[in-house]
Amino acid sequence: MCYTVTYLTKRKVKYAKRAGADEEEVKELEQQLEELTAGQPSMYHVSGFAHPRLLCFSRQEVPHFELLRWGLIPAWVKDTAQAVTMGRQTLNARGETVFSKPAFRQAAHHRCLVLVDGFFEFFHFGKRTYPYHIRLRDDEVMALGGIRSTWNDPSTGQPVGTVSIVTTSANPLMARIHNNPQAEGPRMPFIVPRELDALWLAENAAPEQITPLIGPYDEALIEAFTVPPLLGKQASPNTEVALQNYEYPELALL
Repeated sequence: MCYTVTYLTKRKVKYAKRAGADEEEVKELEQQLEELTAGQPSMYHVSGFAHPRLLCFSRQEVPHFELLRWGLIPAWVKDTAQAVTMGRQTLNARGETVFSKPAFRQAAHHRCLVLVDGFFEFFHFGKRTYPYHIRLRDDEVMALGGIRSTWNDPSTGQPVGTVSIVTTSANPLMARIHNNPQAEGPRMPFIVPRELDALWLAENAAPEQITPLIGPYDEALIEAFTVPPLLGKQASPNTEVALQNYEYPELALL
């Protein structure tokens, strides 16, 4: 789940403020954002399987933004073929096992905030799936818990920054939407509450401090609504149309 997001559509200053910047840092971070996103189009709906670069914030030596390729590639991956396979399998990381799974356990100590406007989930009914857009009720920037890694591509000799979005059990709202019969129970991305930013980003925090943080977000603070088709021949283009409320008559009876 959480294989599709919308990002880079809000004013850049909101990203700087949501990332925990103080007044002195905002201008510098805004400049970083301008340089990072120059020429990059808005992504109203983008699939993780296209491996887009997502806007991430972390506090290593200094607070900073970076664009990381969605689909984590651990540093120990040996070649490009293995990296391609791994990247398709690591768009999401289950919070319950993020510190123990070989693909994630190193990256779990290098956490970030993945800054998006919202994400999409598909509701299964009959033989069809129906896309929902999920966002915060106050329409503020949503910060998803991310883990990051740097992989050195042997074919180019260049470092590649990658990220995976951490998931958790679904809250009641998301449990009704994420009803994929093939999934291992309803899930949702870990939405990091603002008050947990500092601890989530602290790289010296022990696993036993971080694991209890990972849980479902308060359903009262989010909203979800159906949007036009995102897949197939009738798929919406990468425009604001993809974020418009769209009613499906067959769902009205549910």
